[in-house]
Amino acid sequence: MIRPDPAPRGFPALLVALLLTFAPVAAEGGPEAIELHVISSHSHDDEAFTQGLEMYDGSLYESTGLYGNSSLREVDPSSGEVLRQTRLDQSLFGEGITVVGNTIVMLTWKEEIALVFDIGTLEVIANHTYSGEGWGLCYDGNHLIMSNGTSDLAFRNPSNFSIEATLTVTNQGTEVDLLNELECVGQTVYANVWGSDSIIAIDKTTGEVESSIDASILAENESDVLNGIAYFPDRDAFMITGKYWTSMHLVSFENSQTPSDNNTSEPLPLSILEGILPVLLIAALVIILSSMRVLSAIVQFFVLMFARRQTEQPPAPSEEKQEGGEAR
Repeated sequence: MIRPDPAPRGFPALLVALLLTFAPVAAEGGPEAIELHVISSHSHDDEAFTQGLEMYDGSLYESTGLYGNSSLREVDPSSGEVLRQTRLDQSLFGEGITVVGNTIVMLTWKEEIALVFDIGTLEVIANHTYSGEGWGLCYDGNHLIMSNGTSDLAFRNPSNFSIEATLTVTNQGTEVDLLNELECVGQTVYANVWGSDSIIAIDKTTGEVESSIDASILAENESDVLNGIAYFPDRDAFMITGKYWTSMHLVSFENSQTPSDNNTSEPLPLSILEGILPVLLIAALVIILSSMRVLSAIVQFFVLMFARRQTEQPPAPSEEKQEGGEAR
């Protein structure tokens, strides 16, 4: 009898490992979900088409857009009162702003001019030129980081506005465009995504979206889109508002994945279960089939042993007599 070769030891485990490696499963994580917590809410000029928001030395600076209504203003962060402002020429459409030393740099939308204001007087003292559209702007201490509505961030020299590097923003390999108002905080660039209620946190070294903040709760009673984010270093918080919003909100960002105080385990999200279910079923099938092969081998072994035992039994007495008589 020819016996089938038994499966090598460890074969089921090896096969399962290969299946786990190559089987399609749900993508791990993605951007971290960050919860937004409102610390306080404040009045905001509902006629302001907000384009940029910047906190500096206890004062809040805001840029507004639209032809004929663009301006740079200083705002009381507590009351929302406009303390002073400078209006732009009607031919200019104001965009994002940032503070560099004792100046405020403001982009324009399609005019390809960056205006430089004296922070003390809010008067234009210089300008830079660039190609393309201007949307958002922030300063990380070394470079001006600028968005233009695409997925690219330009790192510019603060002295002459020349581009020294560009970075494409991606979310798990997919480019993220419509980057608008920016805020630089350490190694992270926070960006409003135009037309949405989301703020994303971007690693300024890799361009990868590290986390996403859903600000839809703030936009529920507002008539236009989210735009405007300023970091308050003393509070480790952010002031957020939008175009024509009636309010601006001081908020903190917290990791929604922080473990709870108790040790109870949370159920796996449905998407993860759906991803690993095919793998579990395949693994179970492999184990069952392997077990059946082992069981078949065991049965065949006993059948073989039984057959051999039958052939090795001594002949019956009558057969011995017959053989003996013939021999004699």
